Amino acid sequence: MTIEAAVHNWWPSGHPELLHHRSFEGYCENISQGVVRVELWVGECSGNTLGDGNTGWNSVSRIVIFFQLQRSMLGFPGIPGPNGIPGVPGVPGVPGPHGPQGREGVKGQIGDKGSDGMPGPRGDRGREGSPGKSGPRGIQGMKGERGAVGIKGERGIVGNQGRKGEKGEKGESAKASQASVVPQTNWKQCVWKSASSTDNGKIKDCAFNKLQSNSALRVSFQGNMRVYSDNKCNRWYFKFNGNECSGPMTIEAAVYNWWPSGNPNLLHHRSFEGYCENISQGAVRVELWVAQCSGSTLGNAYTGWNSVSRIMIEEVSRPQS
Repeated sequence: MTIEAAVHNWWPSGHPELLHHRSFEGYCENISQGVVRVELWVGECSGNTLGDGNTGWNSVSRIVIFFQLQRSMLGFPGIPGPNGIPGVPGVPGVPGPHGPQGREGVKGQIGDKGSDGMPGPRGDRGREGSPGKSGPRGIQGMKGERGAVGIKGERGIVGNQGRKGEKGEKGESAKASQASVVPQTNWKQCVWKSASSTDNGKIKDCAFNKLQSNSALRVSFQGNMRVYSDNKCNRWYFKFNGNECSGPMTIEAAVYNWWPSGNPNLLHHRSFEGYCENISQGAVRVELWVAQCSGSTLGNAYTGWNSVSRIMIEEVSRPQS
């Protein structure tokens, strides 16, 4: 789904100027390889009047882009496939045209046959010829039969003991690092676009498969959060398999409102995240909850107004000691 953040203000009287820092993020898949132009835009919320926006007041703004492998679990590289079937030979070309026939040569005249001569006298005997060359090598004879096995000889005398070798160099320590290493990127996001008026209870859950027993989970929520109340507070937080994080502490965000007059309706994008350790390997149910802040009155909470909400989960190595 889209990566966005919505901000809505409603004041019963006056127009206060709220110049607050905010952030939003998300994962986007199915983007082609090559040059990508990432653009930040601002516009009107669906079904609402366009407001007077202001971005980057008196501070540095940044767009951060990073590459993340798409699959939640990567295997080893596959075996190369077999060679393809050879192509069919092409159709022979059309024979070229015959060249022109050459001119016929002129036939010569047949000469007259001469008369036979008289026999000559017998010649002297010639000299004896040189010896002829040696004939080719004869065919190799057949292999003879294998000889009988000889008698086993007596055992030799044991030699003297060799000299003691030189002392080897000292080896490196085999002490392992305390931090586990996750060899492949393992992440997931759950996205939805529907609002929840829950004040006290579970809003959404996201199933995740944790590959390592000694790794940690990084979780993040991106979405719109509101408390429409005076002197009241709501707390958004994560649970893991039904329990809040205890390694090292809970992952939460508290929103409290106190207005000397009226109750403005502030529908603002918010985000919170954290790392959680000591989670067992295997299936993990990551849950987003909202409830009452400790020591405060429960407020009127609203989550996901007019924009996409997302829970992002990533398995990472444990922190350094």
